[in-house]
Amino acid sequence: MLKIINKDTVVDYIYNIVLKNNYITISKDNIIKYINDKYHKVVVKLDSNNSIVGFAIYFILYPEIDILFIATYPNNNGYGREIIDYIFNDAKKNKISSIKLELDITNTKALSFYKKNGFSEIAIRKKYYNNKSDAIIMEKTFIY
Repeated sequence: MLKIINKDTVVDYIYNIVLKNNYITISKDNIIKYINDKYHKVVVKLDSNNSIVGFAIYFILYPEIDILFIATYPNNNGYGREIIDYIFNDAKKNKISSIKLELDITNTKALSFYKKNGFSEIAIRKKYYNNKSDAIIMEKTFIY
């Protein structure tokens, strides 16, 4: 089950997932700002116990979607796939032509995940993260 949320009560759950992820840095205050901002969508994945086990934060800047964050915990349970499918359906509903994101080149699991889900590498930002590791810009396009 996926929901679009606008309630501050989920901030702690999202933040706990962030703390377990080596590649995401976001404060509780910024999570609240994304939830309350009308231009961003915050989507959470609930497990069978109604616990939040994943989330995505993205925005539609027609004709594109920009994904800021996707994270799940625990991993490897198909939660990420459910979240990305939700975003794909939102893209189709809104006649979006492409979805873009960036990720740290050292995040090989995410890189593999996005490639499996139809994303292609379109650019590199050299030494983007802390002037050390590169950022890969990825895109998935849709034709209607």
